[in-house]
Amino acid sequence: MSDRLLLFFHILAALWLAGGVIGGTVVRAQTRRATDLAAKVFGLRTAWRLMTVLTLPGALLAGLLGIGLVPMRGFRYSQGWVEGSLLLYLVMILVTLFYVAPMLLKTVRAAEASLAAGAPSPAFQKLASAKLPSILADVNALGIVILTFLMAVKPS
Repeated sequence: MSDRLLLFFHILAALWLAGGVIGGTVVRAQTRRATDLAAKVFGLRTAWRLMTVLTLPGALLAGLLGIGLVPMRGFRYSQGWVEGSLLLYLVMILVTLFYVAPMLLKTVRAAEASLAAGAPSPAFQKLASAKLPSILADVNALGIVILTFLMAVKPS
């Protein structure tokens, strides 16, 4: 596969990722404002769908393709912008895979159980009020902006 075609797929995967992250930010904001339980459950289900269909596949594909592109495009892994990008990507993917996504899934399950029971459970209320998962998801959105800058400018 040519490096240009690989670059195209890398950019496409990055757009896929960005769509999930930005969409997730909007859905989270609207879900927090929802007043009834059914609307909160719908928002959480939508956020989970964005995570599984866009964010996670986009992050994994964009990262793997980007790592493969480094030598193909004549860059070295020892270059500062490549090292910074790899470190940022690693932190972002680990936080997403091992904290943000599991917390979202746990919250969705608690919300669905609450909806089936007819009232918000204490477990759901605690999970829904947790601020750290949303903060980290928003930090990941900022990370995408930084990664885009590093890819476009390639500072030494």
